Amino acid sequence: MKLSSRIDFLAARNGLELERGERVGLGLPVYNLSQSNPTRAGFAWEPEALAAAFSAEGNRFYSPDPKGLASARKAIADSLAASGRPADPERMLLCASTSEAYSYLFKLLCDPGDSVLVPRPGYPLFDHLAALESVRAAGYRLEYSHPRGWSIDFAALEELLDGPDGERARAIVLINPNNPTGSYVHGDELAAVTELCRERGLAIISDEVFHDFSLEPREGRVSLLGADEVLTFVLDGFSKKLCLPQAKLGWIAVSGSGDEAAAALSALELISDAFLSAGTAVMNAAPALLERERSVLAAMRERMAADLAVYREVLEYPGSPHRVLACEGGWTALVQSPRFAPEEDLARGLLREEGIYVHPGFFFDMEKEAYFAFSLIIPPGEAGAAARKYKAYFDRFLQRIR
Repeated sequence: MKLSSRIDFLAARNGLELERGERVGLGLPVYNLSQSNPTRAGFAWEPEALAAAFSAEGNRFYSPDPKGLASARKAIADSLAASGRPADPERMLLCASTSEAYSYLFKLLCDPGDSVLVPRPGYPLFDHLAALESVRAAGYRLEYSHPRGWSIDFAALEELLDGPDGERARAIVLINPNNPTGSYVHGDELAAVTELCRERGLAIISDEVFHDFSLEPREGRVSLLGADEVLTFVLDGFSKKLCLPQAKLGWIAVSGSGDEAAAALSALELISDAFLSAGTAVMNAAPALLERERSVLAAMRERMAADLAVYREVLEYPGSPHRVLACEGGWTALVQSPRFAPEEDLARGLLREEGIYVHPGFFFDMEKEAYFAFSLIIPPGEAGAAARKYKAYFDRFLQRIR
């Protein structure tokens, strides 16, 4: 039987991942520099805290609401307001995850064959989520300059909008901050994107799951919560905000001109009503879980800063061939290193010779080589050990050519 072409991307796992699995199967050590699961990086919640949060009396009953329980929406809105990003709980819709939020928005905004514009470098999940909705993810370029860091290449973005993908574009996706570049959207960029969307009748989708995880942000970073010049959707969820990927709850905050935003929210309610995937238990738990948001965020920021400092200490010594790129926020740092072989060969060499599993830049559509994405949430001792082994791998090559 022939399966849908929408899942062609599932044809094979990449060879690097398969090789890691073989190494693990042999009992050989692996330093996982790609780690993005906080529950495997020392941030698992205590069982009693989770049990208390999920013990609400209301869990015995089912009272579905397409927008999600009002108590959960209010708790989330209060939390956002406390961080300086006010949101209207009546213009918020809950779902199981930000991935599901994307699927709702692609259903809302796109017909089959339409496109959404996503940043490159960027996380490859967007291509998959779009493909599953018969939508094309067309990449617009982010450019890097030192010491400013990453910013949107507006000439490339306008060229994309003027081409075939632009003819059927329905939305511009902003990842704020982006993964893996760690770059926030800044006020001047938002103004330019908003003008493009107004001119061309596009919506904005702003993914802000890492927004509170700032490291070294430049002045002028913004959140799009409450942006009202064009139709705007802001996504977030507990997976990152509370380091609870196992407690699936995400949300979409809708803003824009009154009539347009109201129509979009009404249509989203129809979509959500067909699935009703936000679980009663996690919605009832939301107020209690959010009470620990500040402590979770503080611990994560401390870990992120420590890891970034370790990577710089080990890899940016005088005369070093390595460079840790500017990182405003998020859970990943990009490291540039000598390209004495293709990135995939370097990644496999690191795994075979040093036991280091790290994602190369081409996973994220980096234009040049060699770049590697280092996790900022692993324990600092592990980060330091992995960074020293990473350095040793490149040192061996450099010694051979001297």
